[in-house]
Amino acid sequence: MTLHLPFRSARLFAMGLLLFLPAVVTSAAEELQSTADDITKFPATVKRQVDFVKDVQPIFQVRCLSCHGPDEQEGGFRLDIGARALAGGDSGKAIEPGISGESSLVFLVAGTDEEQRMPPIDEGTPLTEAEVATVRAWIDQGANWPKSADLDQVPRHHWAFRPIADPQPPGVKHTASVQNGIDAFILRKLEQEGISLSPEATRATLIRRLHLDLIGLPPSGDDVQKWLNDPRDDWYEHLVADLLDSPHYGERWARHWLDVARYADSDGYEKDKPRPYAWRWRDWVINALNDNMPFDRFTIEQIAGDLLPSATLEQHVATGFHRNTLINREGGTDPEEDRVKRTVDRTNTLGKVWLGMTVECGQCHSHKYDPLSQKEYYQLYAFFNTLAEPDIGAPVAGQREEYQIEKAKFDSEHRPFEDAISQYRREKLGAALKEWELSNAATKPVWKILRPQSRKAKKGTTLESLGDGSILASGEHPGRQEIYTLVCNTDLRNITGLRIEALTDDRLPGGGPGRGPLGNFHLTRFDVSVEPTDGSAKSAKVELIDPQATFSESGAKVSAAINTSPTSGWSIAPRVGERHVATFKAKEPFGFAGGTRITIAIWQSSVLRHFHGLGRFRISITTTTAEEKQPLPLLGITDVVASTIATPAEQRSSMMQQDLRDYFQMVDPRLAELRKAADAHKENAPKDPHQTTKAQVIEEMKSPRKTHFLVRGDFLSPKDEVAAGTPGLFVSLKPRGEKADRLDLARWLVDPDHPLTARVTVNRLWVRYFGRGIVSTVEDFGTQGSQPSHPELLDWLAKWFQKNNWDLKALHTLIVTSATYRQSSHDRPELHERDPLNDWLSHQNRLRVEGEIVRDAALSASGLIKHKIGGPSVRPPQPAGVAGLGYAGSVKWETSDGDDRYRRGLYTFFQRTVPYPMLVTFDSPDSNLSCVRRERSNTPLQALTLWNDPVFLECAQVLGKRIVNETKPTGKGAEGDSGSLVDRRAQFAFNSCLNRAASRKDLVVVRELVETQTRLLKADTAAAKTIAGDDKLADDEAIELAVWITIGRTILNLDEFVTRG
Repeated sequence: MTLHLPFRSARLFAMGLLLFLPAVVTSAAEELQSTADDITKFPATVKRQVDFVKDVQPIFQVRCLSCHGPDEQEGGFRLDIGARALAGGDSGKAIEPGISGESSLVFLVAGTDEEQRMPPIDEGTPLTEAEVATVRAWIDQGANWPKSADLDQVPRHHWAFRPIADPQPPGVKHTASVQNGIDAFILRKLEQEGISLSPEATRATLIRRLHLDLIGLPPSGDDVQKWLNDPRDDWYEHLVADLLDSPHYGERWARHWLDVARYADSDGYEKDKPRPYAWRWRDWVINALNDNMPFDRFTIEQIAGDLLPSATLEQHVATGFHRNTLINREGGTDPEEDRVKRTVDRTNTLGKVWLGMTVECGQCHSHKYDPLSQKEYYQLYAFFNTLAEPDIGAPVAGQREEYQIEKAKFDSEHRPFEDAISQYRREKLGAALKEWELSNAATKPVWKILRPQSRKAKKGTTLESLGDGSILASGEHPGRQEIYTLVCNTDLRNITGLRIEALTDDRLPGGGPGRGPLGNFHLTRFDVSVEPTDGSAKSAKVELIDPQATFSESGAKVSAAINTSPTSGWSIAPRVGERHVATFKAKEPFGFAGGTRITIAIWQSSVLRHFHGLGRFRISITTTTAEEKQPLPLLGITDVVASTIATPAEQRSSMMQQDLRDYFQMVDPRLAELRKAADAHKENAPKDPHQTTKAQVIEEMKSPRKTHFLVRGDFLSPKDEVAAGTPGLFVSLKPRGEKADRLDLARWLVDPDHPLTARVTVNRLWVRYFGRGIVSTVEDFGTQGSQPSHPELLDWLAKWFQKNNWDLKALHTLIVTSATYRQSSHDRPELHERDPLNDWLSHQNRLRVEGEIVRDAALSASGLIKHKIGGPSVRPPQPAGVAGLGYAGSVKWETSDGDDRYRRGLYTFFQRTVPYPMLVTFDSPDSNLSCVRRERSNTPLQALTLWNDPVFLECAQVLGKRIVNETKPTGKGAEGDSGSLVDRRAQFAFNSCLNRAASRKDLVVVRELVETQTRLLKADTAAAKTIAGDDKLADDEAIELAVWITIGRTILNLDEFVTRG
């Protein structure tokens, strides 16, 4: 769309017509009068000094640049570069510095002519009167457009990328209103506009506001009365200190951080499997916040706690921040693709949380607007591309001590069982073995031991063949995964199965049979393939079925050794130091006439820190025929055992004799009885918290992978190798060694000279208290984000935060003790047009609390809430059928019992594919991506949830009982007391739910509702009993209770109940 001629040109043109074309005098005069009339229709200019970067440029960016920016220049006119904007477009100049009334730009954006309006009606939202007035003032003040504000220069000069300034709080007229530096900056802006702060909110309002903001729970009636009656001048400061010292403070602010960290209790994607240990990191966050861990340390430990010198267990747990990514366990998923997705997510989350930048653009191309090249993106990515993701034992405080006490007691009770086994072995086993040898002298062997022609380990483990056909593993531990490959030849045909014996050995930890620290192993895959020795046919995989074992660890059954999971497998704890046997039946017998080459691959993977591989083992095959549903002879005699029996005792080697003794101990019936009794008693043993309480953490790979630039972000298109590094525009990274690592990255983020971390953090905190950030685009401090409403205040807060050692509680105190925070939230209609979003903070904002707090508040008002802090997530009641919406019915929601039903929403199990519906209704994020700012919607479904959700109905029922039971008649007689009783009960309900007394108007409404409900329920006593939840109540009792349950439900549904005033 072309622009109108500037008004000055139009006037000169009209004067020419007056001289040379008298016939058009009237027409020209009318047009000039029309122009004058248009000018009078423009909004009056603002009276204050206007700053182009802060006040005008954001208007152009939002309203104009889609058609008049770097990509498109309709009418040849641009509003992204100052010189081009002031030069005008195809129709001439549009901005006349100093004369807004003669600038056609103002005519167009003011929209006095609908046909000429900019932006056009069907292409964008028109400028508000306040925005037009701001543009006019900028032009009247000279249309100053700094060269550094040109958008082709902005990435280098953008305000957020400049060093944090250290401004001093400005002087203001109304000094009595200033509690601290925050108020000085806010007041200066207000005074420039001729506005004052709103009066301070009432004491009752402040008490409720502080409780909801600092601990996420409404105050009890007793709390309100305590602080209302506190006579001290500094009662407010004492209340703030008390709340910050509350353990519930950590819970409240942990919920905010969990949003940022995309915390969930399940993996996501199709399978969406539960994460039983996710809560351990959540506990770390709660404890860190309650302990007031400085934010720089809070940052470092989560990004790189494992790399700190002599890292503690809790510092390892802190790195669970990076384990909150989604994990795809669907069949057919490419593991490398999923790993790359997790790494990308970690990179993007770091950018959003600490840099406040949309770095994710860099995955596929250099950032279009911000100074981040694609190479720099992959340099950030490289910090997270070398991660291992183990689960480690992580007992919480007190668990280990409690376990040691319980274990000592159990060991004392269990000792007689072990003594009986030892005594039998010492006194009677030898005789029993000799008797068994005589009775089995003619027994034919069932299993034939395979002696490998070759043996190798993928990661260098030494595999030594011993004389009894067993293999001993030794050497350096290979990490968390190793694959043993054995190649054996046999002449047997019709082979029906294989057996692996895990054997003890004094050279192994705990005597073996595994190489784990206590002698355990974790066999994750047992693969067998066969081919003829003459090479006449290709190798074919043997399908194995019907796995059996002498013993399997709970949760690590032998069947897992032949499934498709890369991490599940067969283990034998706590029965370490013993021989164990497993058999696998071949679905189809195998063996070739000219000889068979059998290749056996034994995979051992561990999610634990230490390698859990087999230490000594032996493989056998059998040709025994078993019925289809019958197992192979698990403990059948091998050819070696049969040979030993046939060898005179005096000619046996010590290894032969030990092997025979070990085998007999597996088949001796008396020893089996003693073991069975001992095992049965051991079922009652206390659980080692290192096994029952784990944490998902990260650490560096022992052999770090290389990082490559991915063309278009495609993991299948790696290009040049890149090293870990940070964007060049910011403060330089200072690596401790030759190569930068995550600890260097974390320290870079909290470097005092870094321009973003402190700004982004204090802005995110500001949002929690005022509903809107100083920078409204909380997630984007880049060039496409909003300008700060109070840039000096933002820098002052950021610098204050750094100077005060990144002290979060001190920052909370600073904000909530300001007069700005303590203002009344009463609306100021006279400012709607001038400051529609209350950016100037002329009053406090009313904010609906988050979904978790809505639920917590209802539980608190009813008295149901349970305040246990920390621990595993719980599953409170939810509407029937919700869990069934998960993939193929895989999500199970077993409602928690007892106190767990009534714990805070923070602890509700978060299933990514089927999240708790009440939280979703109240805008809880889905946890798939980092969320630094929750949306706040207002829908009918929210009211319906508060009325009908099982949790809120139960709260209303209990609240109704409290109202009735705690406000009894005075004894003056039912008729004389009825009115005052209703009022007293109404007051109790209002104080319990809203932390205030009921007004006269409230009491009138309650009386009418009591009367109406009583009449209706007397006509339907069955409905009364249903509402009361007890069909055994007498009619009068049910009616009375149902009426007050209805009153309770009504109050819990009020906007005031779910709003922080």
